[in-house]
Amino acid sequence: MQTPILLRLPRYDDVAAYTGFLANPLVTTWLEDRCQRPVLFHQAQAFVLGEAWCRLAIEFEGRFVGMTGLEDYDPVNSVARFFIVVGDQSVWGKGVGTAAAIRILDHGFRALGLRRIVSNYLLPNEASRVVHQRAGFQIEGQQRQVAWRNGAWVDQTLLAVLRDEWIKRNSA
Repeated sequence: MQTPILLRLPRYDDVAAYTGFLANPLVTTWLEDRCQRPVLFHQAQAFVLGEAWCRLAIEFEGRFVGMTGLEDYDPVNSVARFFIVVGDQSVWGKGVGTAAAIRILDHGFRALGLRRIVSNYLLPNEASRVVHQRAGFQIEGQQRQVAWRNGAWVDQTLLAVLRDEWIKRNSA
C-alpha cells in the first residue's frame, strides 16, 4: 500500500517550516552545498514561493513535511532534474519520500511529457538511495569526491529514469 501524501502548490505558511527544516544539520547534511550554510527566511521564501517550473509541497497527515519537484527543465531534450527534501524528521522511514518521488515522476512523464528525469545523491545517503531505487531510477555513474561532508570528501551517484521504462513499469 502506498503512503497517502498530497502534492500541492507551496504556500506562504510553508516557508517558516521549511526554514526550520534547513536549520537542522540532519536534514541538510546530504543536500546541495548551498544548504550547508544557514538559510535565512527570505532565502527559503524565494525557493518555496519563487518562480519554478514544477515545485510542489509535500503534505502528510494534513501537515507540510517537505518539498519536491522537477527543475533545470531542458525543453530541447525533454529532460528535468528531480529533487526532494523531506524535512520533517517525524515522517522519516514512513515511505513519504518514495510516495512523493513516484507521484512527481508520474506527473513529469504523463502530464508534462518528459522523456528523461535525472537526479543525484551524495554517498552514503542511504535514505536517498532507497527512495531513488524504489522510484525506478537507474544508476548511470558516480562522481568521485564532489562534496565535503562530515570531515571527508564524498562521492555523488548520478541516476535517471526514462519515460518508456516508467510507462512500462507503471502500466500494470
